[in-house]
This record gives sequence, C-alpha cells and structure tokens, in this order.
Amino acid sequence: MKELVDALRGAKSVAIVSHRDPDPDTIGSGIALGLALDALGKRVTLHCADAVPEHAQFLAWADRYTTDPPPASADVIVTVDFGSVERAKFALPDGPTLVNIDHHASNDRFGSVNLVDVSSAATAELVSRVIDALGVTWTSDMATAALIGIMTDTGSFQFPSTDARALERAARLREAGADLQAITYNVFRNKRFQALKLWGFAFAKMRREQGGELVWTEVTREDFANAEARDEDISGLVEQLARANGMRVALLFNEYEAGAVKVSCRTSAWAPSVDASAVMARFGGGGHVRAAGALMSGDLAVTREAVLRAAREALAAARAVPVAEGIA
Repeated sequence: MKELVDALRGAKSVAIVSHRDPDPDTIGSGIALGLALDALGKRVTLHCADAVPEHAQFLAWADRYTTDPPPASADVIVTVDFGSVERAKFALPDGPTLVNIDHHASNDRFGSVNLVDVSSAATAELVSRVIDALGVTWTSDMATAALIGIMTDTGSFQFPSTDARALERAARLREAGADLQAITYNVFRNKRFQALKLWGFAFAKMRREQGGELVWTEVTREDFANAEARDEDISGLVEQLARANGMRVALLFNEYEAGAVKVSCRTSAWAPSVDASAVMARFGGGGHVRAAGALMSGDLAVTREAVLRAAREALAAARAVPVAEGIA
C-alpha cells in the first residue's frame, strides 16, 4: 500500500483506466479514486474503451469518461478491476508508472505497482482503503461511487464473497453520504424494456443438464436486433440463470460479434462445487471462484459445445470429491 500511495502522491497527473464492457465496480472504483485524487490537486482523466453503461451514468464524473486511451504524458496510470492489460482493449503507453488495483484471482500482476487482494469482495473496497490511506475526506459522491461497486460485486451482499470488510465498508460509506436509493433504483429496479425483451429471448432458450446442475442459455446478434437491445442490456442476466433450483454451474453464451462469443459462468458453493475461474481459464478467461468469464473466437455453436463439455467434466470431477471437501 505504501508504494502505491507514494506513487499517487508524487504524481501531478493520473489517468485511471476501467476495463472494457465496464461494470459498476470498475466505473465506481475509477470515479471514487478520481474524485479523491482531484481533491488532492491532481490532474485526473478517466478512460474506458467502451461507454459507461446507462445504469451507472447517474454517478458524479461518469460523463468525464472518454473512450480514448490514456495519454503517455500522464505520470501514473491506474487500472481498476481487471487482471490483465488485454482487458483495457486499447494499448497502455509504456512511459508512465502503471498501478494495478484489482481483486481477481486471475490477475497476473502486470503493474509496476500492484495492489491485488483476491479475498476482497470488490475492487471498490480496495480503492476505499487507498482513499483512506491518502487521507482524503470522503464526500457523498465518492461514497456513492464506491458503494455501487461493493453492492454489485456482492450481489447486494448475497454472494459468498461478502465478508465483514465489505459490510463494514458499506456502513462507513453510508455514513459518508452514499446514496443507497439512487444505486438501488438505477442498478436493481430500473431495467430498460429492450433489456427485458432480450432476457425473455434468453429465458425461452434455457436448457438444463446433469439433473439440473448445469443450466445454460444463449443470445445471438439476431436476438439483440429483435429486442432492439444494446450490448450493456445483457448485464445481470447470468445471475438470473444462476437462480435455477439445483444449479451448480450456470453458463451464458453471448454472440458478442461475428466470430466472437462472450461466455459468462456462475457456480454454486454447494457440492458438487465447481471453480468458475478454472473452467474459464481453459478458454483464456478468468475471474473468481464463483463468477468468471471468457471472450472466445469462433462460431457460437462450436464454442458452446466446447465450454459445455468442460463444464460437464468439471462437474464430474467435483462429484468425485468427498462431500465434506466439496462444500466451499
């Protein structure tokens, strides 16, 4: 932490980078840290190769994000919430000090300075620690940005990753003025009609195997067109698949673009318990034990069968583990 804080304190200009296809944790983390550094008099820019999703646009500074890559003139570049530089989507310049703040188990420590804690429930929780270490006074805008990251990455405190640190931090952010109602409305209770229509197509194609332990569905570019949906409208769908009774592995296949498929994986802690990150790592992806993903090249049908085969194998291996060891 000291090396990271020293790097930020010594910088005049800091470029903060969120990952491609951004979620609220990467955006909230970037904004909270950006506001804190701005309070210290730093020149701050925010960068993401893809646009901020609609449900996070209510956050202060969301409109400051640019899809341009960070400038080589920055003293420090901070990446938030991704495990490899490829997740930036654009190239990061070589000159500035590269700071990597993340909580993914698949993180490859690509920064010259790394703050990686795989036990943390959200990158926003880690960024909150950095802000405390910088000695910045929390504002309601900073607190709201941090809380949205913690709430979404814990599934509103329902995921197994939710621990005392996440709950304590959420309480402190509320005391600092975090707008819980704004987060609740924009993220959890305000879904675009087109998104719901897209989800309907996906639900209609749901399949289950292995006695209900393996649940999956897919969405095609045609589904997106018919629903008049955006890429961001798929956010949260895989969590709904994971609600299926008896589910141990849930998979969502998203025909992202011609020749590319995004795979999202969620797993249950109950035996037979599968490591989602390990399954996705077989296809160049990564993430967490219970939530992971991969972006794969190839035909949708071919990709689907390859991943389903891996999931079936992982479930078979998990069943071979004694029950006492199989419950996470």
